[in-house]
Amino acid sequence: MKIAIDLGHGCSPDRGAVGIIAEETIINNVGKLVISKLKGLGHTVIETRPVAAACVTDALEQRTNKANFESVDLFASIHANAGGGIGSEVFTYRGKELEQARAVLNNLVNLGFKNRGIKSNNLYVTGHTNAPSMLIEICFIDTQSDIDLYNSIGAENIADAIVKGLVGQTVTNTKGYIVTGYLPNGYRGNNEFEGIDLEYVLSYFEGVRCYAKADSKGVWIETQILPYSKCLELKNILGSWFYAIK
Repeated sequence: MKIAIDLGHGCSPDRGAVGIIAEETIINNVGKLVISKLKGLGHTVIETRPVAAACVTDALEQRTNKANFESVDLFASIHANAGGGIGSEVFTYRGKELEQARAVLNNLVNLGFKNRGIKSNNLYVTGHTNAPSMLIEICFIDTQSDIDLYNSIGAENIADAIVKGLVGQTVTNTKGYIVTGYLPNGYRGNNEFEGIDLEYVLSYFEGVRCYAKADSKGVWIETQILPYSKCLELKNILGSWFYAIK
């Protein structure tokens, strides 16, 4: 599928709300994982957040215009709510019952968020996209119980819930620390993160694709989707992070 993922706000003067945590923090943490997981499943992702905008309306127009120009199959805008409520909700055009929207909501509720339902509102992005569209409100940034739940669940699991709702499956990531030599699974490579030896992973995940980069401090600079052969070459680079995808 060709899917438009809109990381809400993030473009002055179109900024998100700020509460116990900034809305844009949740959007970016979850949204970037959603994008990488969809790409890992082979889908084409069109990112619609603009780089610059003259006003909020201009920012919204750029998002929907890009999705329409690309003739996407599905449009999803990721947000977090404000106003002191509790739980997750998904907006669709005129509250239309959209299969993917219902699946996303159900998956978020299964993680523990209160079900606030599929809702209708006069939202620009759901009203101006040609493709089936939704705006996902993950939780409330100004409700402590929601933020506690968000922190305990983690962005990775929330992203999995959204991706599985959108396309019916998600990517299971095994995160590890590449070390030289043949070390058993569970080696703590940098005394902080649980390490998984790359040779061990490659022997288990046949045809593995790795998201990796070489950095001696384990800091992500860029993400690449690497073929099995390139992963083999990486086994001698100390300090690379990777995601092995079965």
